[in-house]
Amino acid sequence: MSRVLLKAIAARYYKVNTGFFLLLFLLLFCLLDGKSTIALHYGIIRGITSSFTALSVALLVWAIYNFKCISFGVKEIHRPENSFLFRLQSVDNKRQLWVLQLCHAAMYLPLLVYAAIVVIIGFTGHHYLHACIFLVYQLLMCGIGAAVYFNQVNSTFTKPAITLPAFDISRKKHFLFYLVHHSLFSLKGSFIGIKLFSLLLLQGMVAANSDTLSKEAICVLIMFLISAHALLPLYYARFIEGDMSFLRNLPIPVMRRMLIYVVTYAIIFLPELLFLLLNEHHVMPLQLTLSLYAVAVSQLTFYTALQYLKSMQTERYTMFVFGLFFINLLLLASFNLWFLFAVEGVVATVMFVRLYDGYEYMKSEK
Repeated sequence: MSRVLLKAIAARYYKVNTGFFLLLFLLLFCLLDGKSTIALHYGIIRGITSSFTALSVALLVWAIYNFKCISFGVKEIHRPENSFLFRLQSVDNKRQLWVLQLCHAAMYLPLLVYAAIVVIIGFTGHHYLHACIFLVYQLLMCGIGAAVYFNQVNSTFTKPAITLPAFDISRKKHFLFYLVHHSLFSLKGSFIGIKLFSLLLLQGMVAANSDTLSKEAICVLIMFLISAHALLPLYYARFIEGDMSFLRNLPIPVMRRMLIYVVTYAIIFLPELLFLLLNEHHVMPLQLTLSLYAVAVSQLTFYTALQYLKSMQTERYTMFVFGLFFINLLLLASFNLWFLFAVEGVVATVMFVRLYDGYEYMKSEK
């Protein structure tokens, strides 16, 4: 019974929220080098175990995440394909509560593990009151989750005593963020691999250039990072023109259609921008960091415009990217980066506007 619940609810929870956990992992563990990351989290934990203010903030964060887990669990219970879960009513209440709590604990596990570390450090630091409060709070969170599920499962013959607010912010997706959602949910495998590779390259740069950093080294690294993301314009254009082809029937200006790509690239390069700002601010001027970020966005926008060329197949696009890698490497080292950003931006805009109306999506392109 517990295995069925874990597969039907907990396993699906992690599958659906892969993008959320990737983003959280990048923000919490990949923006700083190893020692700084450990120091950051140790400082957070020490704050939780020694300050009632920090403890209160942590309890609020844990409660918000617990609400996220409970909301997902309730929705899964009421999905038509999971109607078999209501057969749990035939099981005694004690057994029901146990398997439901196990299922909720599986979804709550990431923060439960972090909480365990907080409690251990709290006890070793002789902050017994804070550690005990935090420990009891985790038990309460798991208990609340199990109680809500129990109430929902047994609500077919009685009105639920507990009902959650009927709103779902995650489903209200703005047009400009379609591709961001597509990356985090439909392309999560490729997207995770690309971002991890990108951050590993940055970590290598930090390790090899802790004191000085030449412009040539930066140019090579940035071109590798851009090339690592080069398949995203291909996926995005096929998604917008294939799966979302109905958008062409909507009265959306061409520049706004292009903006969806620009906004997406500006967002997906934020981890790299934050990494450089946090780790290389002592050797890289702010103006240089921002110009590299701008070039990365304009370069992928230009790659997107290439998708609208007639008969642009994957093989031809790959050859374009390969050739542009070396051309742009020379341009990055020879020209002002803001000038290169402006030129690429103008060329990409002109190409997109001129080619968009004449583009015809071919299923064979897949």
